[in-house]
Amino acid sequence: MSRTAIAQDGTITPGMSHPLIESQPLVDRQSNGPSATDIKKNFLRMTALFAINHGCTVSCLDLANARLGSIGVWQSGILYASYTLSALCGASYFVKKYGSRNGLILGMGMSASYVSSFFLVSLIVEKNWGYGWLHEFVAFCSAVVGGVGGAILWVSQGGYFSSASQQFALKGGGLVEDATSRFGGNFAFALLLFEVILRLLSTFFIETAGLSWKIIFGLYSMLAILPVFLMMDVIDLEGHQYRSRPLRTDYGSDEGFEEENNSPSHKATATLDLLRKDKKARYLSPLNILFGLSTAFCSSVLNGAVLRLVLSDPNSTFVGFYTSTTSMVAAGASLLFGRLQSSHGRFHCGKGPVMTLGAFSYLIIALQFIAFPVDSGWSRMSLLFVYILLGVGRATFEGTLRATFADMFPNEKEGAFGNIILFSGTASTMGYILSVTGALQCEKVSKYCMEYNDGSIHDVLVMELVIIMTAIIAIPSFWRAVWMFRKERQV
Repeated sequence: MSRTAIAQDGTITPGMSHPLIESQPLVDRQSNGPSATDIKKNFLRMTALFAINHGCTVSCLDLANARLGSIGVWQSGILYASYTLSALCGASYFVKKYGSRNGLILGMGMSASYVSSFFLVSLIVEKNWGYGWLHEFVAFCSAVVGGVGGAILWVSQGGYFSSASQQFALKGGGLVEDATSRFGGNFAFALLLFEVILRLLSTFFIETAGLSWKIIFGLYSMLAILPVFLMMDVIDLEGHQYRSRPLRTDYGSDEGFEEENNSPSHKATATLDLLRKDKKARYLSPLNILFGLSTAFCSSVLNGAVLRLVLSDPNSTFVGFYTSTTSMVAAGASLLFGRLQSSHGRFHCGKGPVMTLGAFSYLIIALQFIAFPVDSGWSRMSLLFVYILLGVGRATFEGTLRATFADMFPNEKEGAFGNIILFSGTASTMGYILSVTGALQCEKVSKYCMEYNDGSIHDVLVMELVIIMTAIIAIPSFWRAVWMFRKERQV
């Protein structure tokens, strides 16, 4: 099978085989700019800072529904709605205009403001200031800011990830696909490892130290803000970007690509332009929808209702433990998957089988809840199995899927990662809307109708069926995109 390689002059060429690329070890082959070692160290530094900030964000997101009830569910829905809408134009424009490193700084700062809102809401409730609308105002406004920041953050991460992988391959003389697999596995491992640590923080301090939620949210706020300033020391790799010839894709001829790619209108609409012009992006969209729906189901149904009912846990004590289990499994799986995807690994299977395994994990979870509703004797161990499956699916999304997008769309990084946000964010938003509105409300608790923390009763069967149908569509659709990509590289 032909692969994408990078020649000595920095030209990306599909199907090119070069003796230096095949035989030389990873050494610095160009004197200008950072070396391969510097690129790797810098990427790992960015990854660690990103992971700390992100870990605080998702820890608070997990606790939003459990601690704030319906306000928390609405806050999460608004967060994902602004996150999705920003991916359509604003996020890609900012990243293309100001660069991915600067986008990381801004996005992390805005995400930190979302985390800080939980501390403010806790303070308002504790002080009993008497303004019934104030904590809702703070929660909803911070969700808008956090959603916009999250879109900028993840588009920037995708751009930085692609640039680092391409430059590392250029300097080391390796294959771009191997670089994306290695960096994708490292990023997912660090991201999920810090999720484990920070999600366990709430359970540890409540059970061991007896701290209040106000203090815990205050700690999360400080930990989210600190990496924003440290990110300013990360190297701006795009200042050292190499010259590359665009790969042939459904955009058609290479002529005029750079002019179109750098036009102001394209900067603002890169996500939609890629979706409209490249069929691969459309075929990959069901996977992003599957992840978004599963995320909403996990946050609103599993964390917000199932754990409380099965474990009799009204104080949400074990939310941190179970969600950290997912992150722990995902962290270990991401390293394993990264090795399996690399052509240098002893056992090489590529990205396709790994992505298929992730989609099957989400499919099995939905099938479980249909076959065995919550009143069918669920236990701690059966719940643990569900969160382990979530970890397998999460590893494929955070590492393998992002590496796949970097491979398939090397010349349109912002538009590619904007598509991930667009479809996963839209699906999550719809999932949260279905969870809190009257569209799926029930009059009484029954086999597939569950009572939430705020006393409302909702039908969960519809979401489970939608997840199953999406998974069935996503798997063959993904393989269609893989087939198209392989055909392009043979041209």
